[in-house]
Amino acid sequence: MKVRRSEGTVPEVAEGLLSDRNPDATLAVETRGLWKSYRHPWTMQVARGIEDLNLEVRRGEVMGYLGPNGAGKTTTLKVLTGLHKPSTGMAWILGRRVEDSAARQKLGFLPEQPYFYDYLNGVEYLELVLGLSGISGRDASQRARHWLGRVGLGDKPRVMLRKYSKGMLQRIGLAGALAHDPELLILDEPMSGLDPFGRRDVRELILEQRARGVTVLFSSHILPDVEMLCDRVAIVLQGRLQRVATVAELMDDGRHSVEIRLAQKAMIELPLPLAGVLSRRDVGGETRFVLSDESRTHEVLAWLQSEGLTIRALTPQRPSLEEMFMATAEQVTGTRETSTRRSA
Repeated sequence: MKVRRSEGTVPEVAEGLLSDRNPDATLAVETRGLWKSYRHPWTMQVARGIEDLNLEVRRGEVMGYLGPNGAGKTTTLKVLTGLHKPSTGMAWILGRRVEDSAARQKLGFLPEQPYFYDYLNGVEYLELVLGLSGISGRDASQRARHWLGRVGLGDKPRVMLRKYSKGMLQRIGLAGALAHDPELLILDEPMSGLDPFGRRDVRELILEQRARGVTVLFSSHILPDVEMLCDRVAIVLQGRLQRVATVAELMDDGRHSVEIRLAQKAMIELPLPLAGVLSRRDVGGETRFVLSDESRTHEVLAWLQSEGLTIRALTPQRPSLEEMFMATAEQVTGTRETSTRRSA
């Protein structure tokens, strides 16, 4: 593959190399060599949103798309939904090119900041959305009322959207994405603006869609929800896809710690060989140690027993998804800073 690249631009791939490729039928979402850049209208400087993205989302799975602000999450989702045109590379949804409007017939999409016609009420809005999907008449009215109730707004069918709270707008937006029974659901920060009860309802809806065989791709900053919902997660940083793995795989790759609880308050000092891996804190009338390197558990237990201390509990602790995400982000940032210094 011949690639021509200049500073601040995306590569120009020889025409025909990607267009001849057929999509994988087992995938609901597939991208190959996808780039998206933006040129500032005044300074003409180029900013890259995503770089060389190769993403695969299997049919029927729930995938979380994780990254900090500005990482390229929303850019990716807008390219997949046809709202942005890629600078180069290719993308398919449900076996069709994203440029093909037919690809969006079975797509449900909730953007991060959806726009609503606020002079409509909830039923009217959903009937409008269903009409755009080719569903009208009695079927549209029945679906509108069903989904309004399904997202917890069934007691407000005639309230105009301008009187909705932010959380209520998020719920009606989700209902609009689901009302036409999509095969692929793309959600950009679906938990945004919701209280704990609203987040629970959205989680239940996502799990319900997975049970129906619907593919769900969603971005989120609320990592505990991602940990509970997702079959796999994709981590994107600075426009590049860093890793795709199951939550369990991410956890297993992390260093596990061990909490050791004593039956009493220990009046001892940490030995120097353990000072870097063992920390302590006193809680009430007991002392708790946290060992960051579980391979040294027997060494710590032998030391505590030699001091005549009674161990009440020994609890292995897995790193959370948030801890794993932060570790990945710090590693990537550190690698790029080192590379920049070397090239300077």
